[in-house]
Amino acid sequence: MSKVVLHIGTHKTATTTIQDMFWANSELLEQHGLIYPRLLEKQTGHHGLVINWEKMPKMFRLPDGDLGTLKALTDRYADQDVTLFLSSEEFSRDRCLVDAAKLREVLDPFDEIEVICVLRPQWQFLQSVYVEVSRGRCPPRPAKVVEQAIETSLYEGLWVDYNRLLERLEGAFAPEEITLMPFDTCRHHPGGIVGAFLAHLGVDLTADQLQVVNEGASNVSPMSLASFAASIIAEPKYAPLWLVNKTAHALRQEYGAGVKPCLFTRAEFHRLKTHFDASNQTLAQHPVAQRSGFALEPFSPQGVTLFREDISIAYWVRMARFGFEAPLNASEKTGKIPPAGPEQGK
Repeated sequence: MSKVVLHIGTHKTATTTIQDMFWANSELLEQHGLIYPRLLEKQTGHHGLVINWEKMPKMFRLPDGDLGTLKALTDRYADQDVTLFLSSEEFSRDRCLVDAAKLREVLDPFDEIEVICVLRPQWQFLQSVYVEVSRGRCPPRPAKVVEQAIETSLYEGLWVDYNRLLERLEGAFAPEEITLMPFDTCRHHPGGIVGAFLAHLGVDLTADQLQVVNEGASNVSPMSLASFAASIIAEPKYAPLWLVNKTAHALRQEYGAGVKPCLFTRAEFHRLKTHFDASNQTLAQHPVAQRSGFALEPFSPQGVTLFREDISIAYWVRMARFGFEAPLNASEKTGKIPPAGPEQGK
């Protein structure tokens, strides 16, 4: 029996880790019945398969295009007793879901279709996307991020109200073809999120049997408040990596090596909690969620040690002493943060 699994993210749920690990271990996975196509030499995700992605970066473009490649994969594997696993978080973008029905039509020859969507609490999702945005341009202030997410259910074209995302998916896929998975549960699975996916896909392998890539954690985001501080300093330009490294180093020195920051103020966090806890309760009652017992826990600040309003004048003074000139040290440019040293903590 043939099956195709479409892993659509969402963004910032260890998608790159899954893609890197599956790409590097594609031959081993194939021996166990899971096909992870290596479509491009240096791109481990299948972003080029997203239909009609406007302004698709050239590095993602496939020689046979999106539909041509999808049809070729279908022709090759739809009559084989294998599972074809396709992964791109870009499939979950609002602008890309408009062609979900066409995507479903191309994949129809498979005996079984499954769409997997991993979700995390919205406050974590928003701050992670904020950090990702800040890598290439100056992001909006966090208060505006909160306002946009609540008023439009979107941030950067990504659904923050997951009920709306599910509505879009149901326009093309049957409810029984859609699987929701909680990010926190997946990452605490034996073997982490890779282990969780191997188990869900029925692959007779454990994560520790795979070749490890990037120490098992790809595209790890910097600390949210380090990106915020660097962005404030760099406005109206975006903050370069060396500056983010400095702000992160200063955070650890000022607040301790184990600092766990939150991008938002307590008031913003509470506003997000009030709004999205309610929408997540609605999602938990949906048949798609109830089929697998999916539910997101209510927002909790447990573990957070530093909210945005807690950043003190002393921290900014420390940053001023560091100076804001680009470093000569190549390791600092590439993201290796030096140890905090004897001044660690206050």
